[in-house]
Amino acid sequence: MNITPLISATLAVVTLLLASDTSASEMTGTRLSHDHIKAHTTYFDVSNGEILGANTLLEELEKSHFVALGELHNRERLGELTEALLVILNSFGFDYFAVETGPYSARKLQALIGTGESDVSAFYAGYSSSLFDLIPVPFFKGLSDLRLLKVADSLGYEMWGVDQEFYFSHAYLIDELARLMGNSLRSSQRAMQRKLKRRLYWMYRRNQIFSGYQLNCRLINNDDFQSYLSSFDSALQPDIQQILAALRATQEIYCLNEQGKASEPVRVSYFLENFDTNFANASAVNSEPKVFLKMGSNHLGRYRNMLNLKDIGNHVKQLAELRGQRSVHIRYLNRFLEGRDMTENSNWQESARLASVGDKERWSLIDLRPLRELLLAGELQVNNFEQREIINYDFMVIPPNDEWVERHW
Repeated sequence: MNITPLISATLAVVTLLLASDTSASEMTGTRLSHDHIKAHTTYFDVSNGEILGANTLLEELEKSHFVALGELHNRERLGELTEALLVILNSFGFDYFAVETGPYSARKLQALIGTGESDVSAFYAGYSSSLFDLIPVPFFKGLSDLRLLKVADSLGYEMWGVDQEFYFSHAYLIDELARLMGNSLRSSQRAMQRKLKRRLYWMYRRNQIFSGYQLNCRLINNDDFQSYLSSFDSALQPDIQQILAALRATQEIYCLNEQGKASEPVRVSYFLENFDTNFANASAVNSEPKVFLKMGSNHLGRYRNMLNLKDIGNHVKQLAELRGQRSVHIRYLNRFLEGRDMTENSNWQESARLASVGDKERWSLIDLRPLRELLLAGELQVNNFEQREIINYDFMVIPPNDEWVERHW
């Protein structure tokens, strides 16, 4: 049987659904209900790095080469789930951990956690401001993040940063450039570094106070900042060249956003470039690298993100299929947060039906694949959020009552 026309037809339907604003009233089929979702929901526990009772998920993880966890950032239970997944996936041969940080920052975090959790906290304390909500690296500010970093490092994972460096990373990265030069740092470079540190201190704070400040556009046009970067262009250290390349790409992406221009296509291209570079390096020493990805849920869907772009989740899915392998895409969604039932929040109504199977005391697992089959067959009527999540993800995980992370410094 030639399945190519069937695959093409399915992809056409998926693209049409994700690209359209089809409302539930315009769709055919039975309206998605709590009972539909409950029929494909199981409950499980996470304990001491183990996932107990989610057998369908575990079976899929064991057969896969790519696992993509689409997260909600800075949730305490997310760290708990990630830690367990790191342990389980390592037992299945996974060695690589791709995260939503810059390329250099992922390596910096791994180097710091390797010498001690206190070193990570000292790094954050040195470059953060709670008053102005400034941190050097995003999505690893919680105590639970420290624990998962320690687990990843102790199990031998190599961390890949596939995003641009963070909006407030300049201060620490210009210090890294100086540190990496060691005794070769010229006095003129040291003087520029000190001047820029003072200037960035005030620029960061003005950016947080005044809307439209355009921090990165200003830095692109700042002669002192660009001269400092250019003074390292001839340096031979690969780490220095990685920082320079990442800083320039970061400024371009953020400046486009500050100007109201389309920055996300450029950012997605940068995701793919960084991922492919890391994957090629891994493939040179491992014929079948297995990669665990942890990024925002907008990026890790199988087909398209909220802006209708084919993001890194789609890239991983296509790579897996090209290699005759599997990818599993998991969506993390809250129902209970800080003791509140988010299904009662008017801003969460589109996700309320899917979240309705969440339990305050237990982990919930929805197998979205049967629902996707019904949706693609025109037998299910859903809202726009449900449509996007069911098409993009294989499983949805809803934790017990969750909390915002407690920072570690």
